[in-house]
Amino acid sequence: MDNIIIVSLLSILFGIIITYLFELILKSNKNLRHKYYKHHKIFWGYHIHHSTYGLLFILIGIILFIYGKNSALDFVMCGFGIIIQHTNSDGRFVFIEKQKEQ
Repeated sequence: MDNIIIVSLLSILFGIIITYLFELILKSNKNLRHKYYKHHKIFWGYHIHHSTYGLLFILIGIILFIYGKNSALDFVMCGFGIIIQHTNSDGRFVFIEKQKEQ
């Protein structure tokens, strides 16, 4: 049981760290910041936030769980870490939002 808690916390921490580094790279690199951060892609009138990757990780974890794979919990917890960090940095809990094209 202790091992599951430690692995879960480490997976959440990993999700937080990779999202933090992703956001740091986007904010600190002038070309990437201009291309993806300030002028993000709009799909059919919607801005897809990178917290959606957290949902993807959770979905992958659920599928792995169904197939009995040991890494299922890692994916689910990493997905939660991604969502936690994006919510923290963006100041709101958001995945997709309607937006006019720029």
